[in-house]
Amino acid sequence: MPRIEPLPAPPGANPLQFSMLAGIMARRPEVLEAFGALNRSLRFEGLLPASLKESVRRATAYKVGCRFCATVGGELDTDFADAREALAVGLAEQIAVSAKSVGDEQFEALRAEFSDDEIVELVCWICLVTVAGQMFGAVMDVREATTDEAIAYQDAVQAKAAR
Repeated sequence: MPRIEPLPAPPGANPLQFSMLAGIMARRPEVLEAFGALNRSLRFEGLLPASLKESVRRATAYKVGCRFCATVGGELDTDFADAREALAVGLAEQIAVSAKSVGDEQFEALRAEFSDDEIVELVCWICLVTVAGQMFGAVMDVREATTDEAIAYQDAVQAKAAR
């Protein structure tokens, strides 16, 4: 049971759009709306592919401790598509453990594969997903994702990745 009871989902809401995390945040509708807009913008738009962003999210979910986040998308596939994905996941894992440990050498490595604009988007995504999302879920002790939530999430990610 989460530490704060989520509000019930509105009729017809799909499990991805109104997860337990969203149900808790819905107690502050303006926060949920702003968080959702930023999350959608960073997750599904921008310069970086959705598949890279999803790998970053999966890499940090277990480390941060959000049970919902760790189970909604499946395990991280460490057979990365390219060096960019491997670098992004490595940075995300490092930030999840200790943001202060990130140094100039990581940024030099990132600049070999990413533009400065892409690095800004990547770091914004990592900070949003690990701090605002996954830590929120861990602190609130949110349960694991249901099968319906996991399926809805995967369908949405795959649809966006296919664009």
